[in-house]
Amino acid sequence: MNIDTGELIRLKQSQPVPGGFVPIPRELQREANKHLSEKDSVIVDLSSNGPLSKWAKAQRKKRRKAVRESRKQNRK
Repeated sequence: MNIDTGELIRLKQSQPVPGGFVPIPRELQREANKHLSEKDSVIVDLSSNGPLSKWAKAQRKKRRKAVRESRKQNRK
């Protein structure tokens, strides 16, 4: 899933994860399959209160925190 745009794609086991996409955790696989149904790609509404959008929000927050910490380190 692309945590910035909400795009969710189906990957085969042997395919590497494309740039900009983050693999979703195992506990959210069922929810992702429900969204995808028979399609290979869908857009998840990031402003909803669903489990996938909450997970994406937490991932964006982690990334912002890591960037902030890195910037702080580089200033020293």
